[in-house]
Amino acid sequence: MNNIENTYIRYDDLVAAVGEKVIESRIAQISQEMLDFLEINNLEHVAYVHQMALTHAIMDYFSDIQRLKDYQQIEHVNEIKIKAYETFWLLKRKPLQLKEQIEDDRLLYVNEKFLLTRLTSFMLDSEIHTPMIGEKSVAFKNFLNTLYYYLKFRRCDAQSIELMLLAFKAGQLIQV
Repeated sequence: MNNIENTYIRYDDLVAAVGEKVIESRIAQISQEMLDFLEINNLEHVAYVHQMALTHAIMDYFSDIQRLKDYQQIEHVNEIKIKAYETFWLLKRKPLQLKEQIEDDRLLYVNEKFLLTRLTSFMLDSEIHTPMIGEKSVAFKNFLNTLYYYLKFRRCDAQSIELMLLAFKAGQLIQV
């Protein structure tokens, strides 16, 4: 019996293909990143990690990646694709939840803010501790503001996030 509930709720075949330890490790890693984000931003009193939403986001991510691997007959996908699909599913499932109704509108976008910081860290990797000055700083700040706006208000999918990350990496390569 392959009804829609089995297709989208039960992940037995996926767990067999990917491995339970791999999945549990990714859930634990991202959960810890979210807890650290909440603590660093002093938000642990207003928000929490909804573990079921996070688990479904990670399972959906692995499901998409496994389909790509099967279709393209490859063993591994590149790190940009990984980050894009993770971001898409975390944005869609919104595992960071508010504990109660809050009047501060900025807190409505706690998932988007988390994902913005996560993507920024990924994009800058080794340059994260290098201070940006002048036009480079202004351009990057404008880029981040646009990205944050995009995460909050635009319909985005994994492919558009992937393209944005590829474009950013390409810009780093040709930068003079």
